[in-house]
Amino acid sequence: MEYPNLPHINMKDVLQKLDHNELNNFKRVLRTYPLPDALKQIPQIALDLANGVQLAEILAEYCPTGWMERLTLQILQELNREDLAILVAIQIEQAPLKTPGKKDSTFELGAADHSPFPQKNMQGAEKQEHKHKKSWLDHYLNEWKYRFWPSFNERLYIETESYRTLMTLCNPKAGMPFAHAIVLHGPPHSGKTTVVNRLMLQWSESKQAQMFPCAFYINCGEINEMRPCTFAQLLTMEKPSWRKYVMKSLAMGENFLFVVDGFDELKFPAEVLMHDICGDWNTEKPAVVLLSSLLQRKMAPHATLLVTTRTQALRQIHLMIDQPFLVDIQGFSERERQEYFQNFFKNEQGAEDMVESDDVMALRALNALRSNAALFHMASLPSACSIFCVCLDQGMRKREDLALRCQTHTSMFLNYLFSVLSPETYQSCLKTQVPSTFRKMCIVAADTLLEQLPVICEEDLLRLDVNLNIMHFLDCRNVVDRKKNNCYSFYHLSIQQLMAAIIFVQELEKEDKRVSKYSMQKLVSRETRLKNPNLSGVLLFVFGLLNETRLQKLGTFFDFQISIRVKKKLLEYKSGENKPFPLLIDRQQILSCLYESQDKELVKEVMALFEEISLDLKTSTDLISASFCLKNSQNLQTVSLQVAKGIFPENDAVLESTAQYQRSQDNQHLLAFWTDFCDLFNSNEKLVFLNIGKSFFSRSSLEILCDKLSSAPCHLQKVLLKNISPANAYKKLCLIFNGYETLSHLTLKGDNLSTILPSLCEVMKHPACNIKFLSLCSYPTGIQDWDDFFQAIKVRQSITCLDLTDNELLDKGARLMCKTWKQPNSTLQRVSLENCRLTEACCKDISSILMVSQALTHLNLAKNVLGDNGVKVLCESLSYPECKLQTLVLWSCNITSEGCCHLSKMLSQALSLEHLDLGQNCIRTPGTRFLCEALKEPQSNLKSLWLYGCSMTPNNCKDFSETLRNNKSLNTLDLSQNNLGADAVKTFCEDLKHNVCPLQTLRLKFDDADPSIQKLIQEMKKSHPQLTINNDQSDPKRKGSSLPHFIF
Repeated sequence: MEYPNLPHINMKDVLQKLDHNELNNFKRVLRTYPLPDALKQIPQIALDLANGVQLAEILAEYCPTGWMERLTLQILQELNREDLAILVAIQIEQAPLKTPGKKDSTFELGAADHSPFPQKNMQGAEKQEHKHKKSWLDHYLNEWKYRFWPSFNERLYIETESYRTLMTLCNPKAGMPFAHAIVLHGPPHSGKTTVVNRLMLQWSESKQAQMFPCAFYINCGEINEMRPCTFAQLLTMEKPSWRKYVMKSLAMGENFLFVVDGFDELKFPAEVLMHDICGDWNTEKPAVVLLSSLLQRKMAPHATLLVTTRTQALRQIHLMIDQPFLVDIQGFSERERQEYFQNFFKNEQGAEDMVESDDVMALRALNALRSNAALFHMASLPSACSIFCVCLDQGMRKREDLALRCQTHTSMFLNYLFSVLSPETYQSCLKTQVPSTFRKMCIVAADTLLEQLPVICEEDLLRLDVNLNIMHFLDCRNVVDRKKNNCYSFYHLSIQQLMAAIIFVQELEKEDKRVSKYSMQKLVSRETRLKNPNLSGVLLFVFGLLNETRLQKLGTFFDFQISIRVKKKLLEYKSGENKPFPLLIDRQQILSCLYESQDKELVKEVMALFEEISLDLKTSTDLISASFCLKNSQNLQTVSLQVAKGIFPENDAVLESTAQYQRSQDNQHLLAFWTDFCDLFNSNEKLVFLNIGKSFFSRSSLEILCDKLSSAPCHLQKVLLKNISPANAYKKLCLIFNGYETLSHLTLKGDNLSTILPSLCEVMKHPACNIKFLSLCSYPTGIQDWDDFFQAIKVRQSITCLDLTDNELLDKGARLMCKTWKQPNSTLQRVSLENCRLTEACCKDISSILMVSQALTHLNLAKNVLGDNGVKVLCESLSYPECKLQTLVLWSCNITSEGCCHLSKMLSQALSLEHLDLGQNCIRTPGTRFLCEALKEPQSNLKSLWLYGCSMTPNNCKDFSETLRNNKSLNTLDLSQNNLGADAVKTFCEDLKHNVCPLQTLRLKFDDADPSIQKLIQEMKKSHPQLTINNDQSDPKRKGSSLPHFIF
């Protein structure tokens, strides 16, 4: 039947008519059907991002003829879009039974499941290739088939998700966004070149030829060495017939693919390459200019660009390429690492001599590697994965403990070099040449790292008289990687860093007063390591080599004669700062370095230098390094600790059984190291201060910590616990200090304090309790708990400083506290009730304390809505001669000029008050003048006044000028974050310059770029050398008082 009145409808038109929700439902239903193999290769993200037109193009490209239409019909019927289903049914009916040049793709419903899929994935007949293109493909095939990494064959190749994503992105028929310029970026040796090599191989095998009729590969390392040429010559199109075919295809607008590999290896900055671009394929130009012209779309403007680069070169990429689509290549996923190990041991020669099966060996090796989280993460890089497989395979053949090979970076990579460069593996005629070449390549490794060169040129090797024949040997052993243009790079960065470290250690033994090119100073300098981050890895291997066994093997294998006395040299080494070498390095890094050495005596000597240490344990590797070092320490007095979430995963959600078992094994492994770590409380008897903050413990790790603390011989004096989990951690840790005589400072802060108060009361009531400084913050509790707490304070009269900041104390709680406070023998000297939700109602109770207390000297009432009436009540007590208060903080207490009137009267009478903070109160000009009048009085004793952000005006500068002419006591004045105006500030400073006053610190808001203000500041420094003027810029994070916290 024909439908002459219906317009021609294709699948793009149909799917385009679906709205957003309908299209998502279409994709959801599509995933429920058994899909053809070709369609399964499309990454899920590509289908999720596709619009209706793009989805139709993907289905048309990867599905058999007729299959797509019939499946679409069935899904539309399920979605109740009968209107569109009718259009598809008509299209199917009108379609010819046979398509010329294609096999029939029949539609059959299975009897069992009624699936709308054919029994076989029928493919269209291959199109007739152009004879010139065929010749070209044959030429490329032989080249790419044997260039493909690794091992010159595909037996170890793992097709990653990154490659499947790339296949979709660079397919012009898939219609993905920005697909005309794709940039693969990632760390060195993450597989970027492997991915594009694979693409070129498949193109030369005609597997990807339907995407691009022409594909070209350009190596940036070769570009650096090329002489001027034409663009056609750059693409190595030697035969005229090839050039003719390419130019004709270009003129017809066919899509080309240009692969630009190793953009970061270009020796020319991107800024230089922005000019002198060329659009003529036959004009001779420097090769780098031709490449720049291609990237900037002057050459082949409609071609697809595929560029690989290290991530740090992305800035230069954006300068040259408009809107590139970035693909982050991170190497192997965990599943792909496992697959690589299985493939390696399945194909390993000589495996038949092993008792274990291939799968068991692969699992053993993988589990051993997993015990070192840093190395396991590094195995995401394909080159590292191959190194580890070789090293662990050799370890199993020698019946060695694989855990020792995986213990450190040095043990892994040094054993790898010993394995592949062992004299047993090469002919006796090379006995002297291999070690000699290796020693020279160690110098090359150090030089290229110091100079940050990505490749090694042949002339650099000849300069050191390196035997190029042996370089081929090192290339085959995957120590170096030979590039097409007779240049080399090291197979993996860690191999280069290890070989460079050998030179640094060797030079350290020789080093005296002379400055060496390979001086340890270059590894110690923070500035140098910031500019050249790869030097940090060298420092790690330097410590790894300070091991007698390893130094002896270096002598045996490579004839490096380095004495173990080099350890003493390192400890005695001092830089320009005249400090011992280990004190010049970040604490976390020095622990990693010491662990790398696996030398307990060295660890003890270095750790003896430290009296305090701050640790932020972010990974299991950090924990393992710290445990090895701290259990061998003896002189620590202060330890600050943070434990990141996830290190102890015991409380994580239930995982799949296999993963759960693996996690359990890892957890037990880490708990053993945590036990060693907590031994620091036994070995450091001088430890007096413990600070644990932002830490997440599991039940088991918390029990270990509590057991070690309770049995430790150390005498802690100060303990700070802040933001720790789980919820019962505070309670368990607090009870450890029940009867702890030496503890004088205890700080508890966080969101899990709801159960802490009863335990804290128990601790304070103990006869041996000697806590003088107690800080309890963010405690959500009821009035009864506060009553018990204050009764405990009443029993134990040792507390002199009490910080209750950020607690829901309320006026009732404050009243209970004041009852305790009124006791004649109260010892409280410093009290903070900041942000305790107090109002003016509690001021009468607090005022009564101010009149009778002979101990209270510091009171913080910041961020409570006391108002002017509350301040009035407080001022009445502060005016009494018996009041001993010296510091009062009323930051953000809703005080206005009326409150300042009461404060002014009080200041003219109170003899004890020396420090007053009124920051963030809107006192404006009238309030400021009230205060200034009080400060002019001869009996004024105020030494510090903070008026941060009090809405003052330029007129107030004159008020303060007059005040400072008469005042003889004020030494600190904070007027920051008040818009006083530039002219007013100048007038104020000008007046101040000609007066003698005791002011030592002045904070203002001014434009320090103003030359006239700069001049005034300099003149002020001459006339008032004791005065410091600070420009306090606005700090949006500032939430608290400008007065330093006085409780501790």
